[in-house]
This record gives sequence, C-alpha cells and structure tokens, in this order.
Amino acid sequence: MKLLKVSVPNFRNLKNVELTFEPSLKPAVFPIGSENGGGKSTLLQLIFVLLTCSLDDNKNIYLSIFLISVIDNFQDTDEIAQFELNYQGEIINFTFTYLDENDSDNQKIIKFTKEILNFKKDLQDKSKEITNIDQIISEKRREYMGESSGLVEKKKSKDIEKLEEGKQTLILQQEEIKQYIKSTNSRLLIYQKELKILCCNYIAAQDKWMICKTNIDNFEISYKAFAYASKNIYLVTPPTQMFLFFDREIKKLMDGNFADYYNKVNAIRKKIANIYIYNQLSIIAIKHAFKQAREQDFKTALENDNLEYGTELKGLAEDFHQFLGNDKYIKPSPDMNSIIVKRKISENEFIELEPEELSHGELKKLGLYAWIKYNNINDSIILIDEIENGFHPDWQYNIVNELASWGDNQYLLATHSFYLCEALTPAHVKEIEPKMLNPNSEE
Repeated sequence: MKLLKVSVPNFRNLKNVELTFEPSLKPAVFPIGSENGGGKSTLLQLIFVLLTCSLDDNKNIYLSIFLISVIDNFQDTDEIAQFELNYQGEIINFTFTYLDENDSDNQKIIKFTKEILNFKKDLQDKSKEITNIDQIISEKRREYMGESSGLVEKKKSKDIEKLEEGKQTLILQQEEIKQYIKSTNSRLLIYQKELKILCCNYIAAQDKWMICKTNIDNFEISYKAFAYASKNIYLVTPPTQMFLFFDREIKKLMDGNFADYYNKVNAIRKKIANIYIYNQLSIIAIKHAFKQAREQDFKTALENDNLEYGTELKGLAEDFHQFLGNDKYIKPSPDMNSIIVKRKISENEFIELEPEELSHGELKKLGLYAWIKYNNINDSIILIDEIENGFHPDWQYNIVNELASWGDNQYLLATHSFYLCEALTPAHVKEIEPKMLNPNSEE
C-alpha cells in the first residue's frame, strides 16, 4: 500500500495543499517541509484520523472532535480532503466531504445510518442492564450465604430466578436488535454501493454528516483497501505534540499537569492504536522486542526433542549492540521489566548506565528501530513528526536511508530540517508554505 496523492482545499492552516508521492522515487521517504506554522503536523493528523477513525464506531468520537473545531467553516458539500492510494496495484481515490442532506439519495443513507446508530445504542444499554443484573445476582448470593432455613432458601431461589428471567429476556432482545442491525446494514449497503459511499459518520456536536466516497465501481476492493489502510497507517510524534483529536479538557492538561496528560494520552493511544510517541515509548518498544525474542526462544525449545533454546534473544542483543556502536551493550533485566545498558571503557571494564543516560537521539532512534523492525511493520504508511529533534545534522541526513532499511514502508516526514531534505532528491521533498529556509544560504 502506498499513498500517491493528498489534496486539502481548506483545513485549518492548510490552504490548497496538493502533494504527490511518486512510487517511482526510491527510497519511499518523503519529507514534508515548511517553517513552523505551515501545518505539517496538522496534515499528518488529518491523514491519520480520516483513514484510521472513519470505519470504526469506537473511534468515531475522535473523528468528531477533530472536525468540530473547523466544521463551521464548511458548507454542506465542501470537501475536507482527498487521498489517492495504490492498493494491490489498484489506484483508488478516497474523497471525504460533508453530506448534502437535501439530496434524496443521501437522505436514505442518513436514515439507515441513524437507525443503525440507535440500534447499537440500544444494544449497549441492554449490555449494561445485563451487567447490572449479574452484579445484583452475585450480591444476592453473598447476602443469602449461610442462611439455610426453608423459607429463606425459597425466597432466595425465587429472587434469583426472577433476575435470571429478566436477564434472559434482555439477551433475547439483544439478539433481535442484532438482526435489525444486520437487516438495516444490508439495505444501507445497497445505497452505499450505488453512490460509491464507503462510510457515513455522524459529527454529533454539530449535527452534520461526513462521508467517504470512492471513484471505482468495485465497491468491495475499495472497502477492503480502506479497511487495510485503517489498520496499517501509523502516527509517530514527540511527547509534546498537541493532538487535535483530543478533547479540550485533555489539551488543557498540557499547560501544567504533564503526568495526567501523559496518562490520558496513553489511555487514548490504546483505544486508537497505531500511535507511537518517542521517547515516551522508546524503552517500552525495546523491552517488547526482548520479550518477543525470549518467547520465540522458548517456543523453539518446545519444538525440538532436546529442549534446546533458540538464539533470538542473543541475536537481538547483538543487533542492538551493532546499532548503538562498538562501546555500548544492551540486554533485558532478569525480570524483563527493564533494560540494562553497559558501556565498555577499557578492554575488560564496563560501566552500567541507566537507559535514560543514553543520549536523547540514541534512545529515540533505537526505540523507533525496535518498534518498526520487531513489530514487523511492513507495507504500511508511517507518518513521522519532527524526527530530527535531538539529532545531530549528520544523523538527520542519515535517518532517511536508515528508515528505508528498517521496514518496507512509505514514510512521510513532517520536518523543518534542511539537512534531512538534502539526503534525498529535490523530487522527494514536498513543501508547503511557509517554505523552509536553507541554513547555509546568505541573507
């Protein structure tokens, strides 16, 4: 999968942005350059949120938050963004627009989508009721425990029996609702195929609807491509990044209470998935790689007759040693809950370092390397913001080819590093206003 083109007519500070990412250019690393305030970070988040959150009901809230801040600037049929993807050799266009509610065909789409949303809400309500009944039954059983008179036994049995009957009624109602959802989805799909609409999302706060349309007749391949993109696009950001798809209360925490902010970020990151924050997750990524290697070695031992362990863990430690350089060694702690870094200071002498004693750039780069390579992230689109921060100019230059060697992905790098851009051909570098300044040019 490759992103071929991005078009954004008017979104926040992005005005008439059109970028193409030519598949013939190697490596598939494309800096998106501008000075501060150009909208680079906004562009990455726009791509990520539209492709990641539009198909998943559980993530729709983040799409709504992201769009609410700009929705008043749009007319009913205005285009938000347009993406062109190459998926398994098929060139597919995805256009995100607000829905014209006056169109009769669109009204049918809205009608069925509303019905499905209401059914799903009913389903959630029934689930909550069932959970409450289960809790009451447990409390009743504890309450009656030890009471053995015939009258009490009869009352206990009757109470619990009544609750169980109520629970079974709710379960049957749930099954009916699921059938309604299935039936309504089938009717909705007919209109979606006719209109080439892949999804319809309700933006609750403004009572508006957003749709994604495709340009090809093969609805199934378009939907499959969209679903694949939603699972295989990643956002990599610094820990101080302002996430536009977080609600206002979380954003306010950035002004002072960073501990609470990071806790909220991590909770949402687990719900959305595919977000990597350096250096916050660097050590976690390294530990995860070691744990995977240990599990593979254990699996190897179980698969052979002499229970001989594999060499994945040893090989990984050597790989990280080569990555860090000749004088540094890294391995997991005995409980696998932390990492141990040693630095060679003479032929037979080492000193132990805290992981945080690695330079900002070393830890950032090693964590990113471990995350991409040892999570087997391939055939994906990785959106990276400010990768150059903490890197010496030489590292900024070299990171381009290093990324390409870590995984067969497409990398879009929001940057204002002229050194990073110099590592590629001019055709690789995509600029938006205000354009970057060459630090070596004379004023």
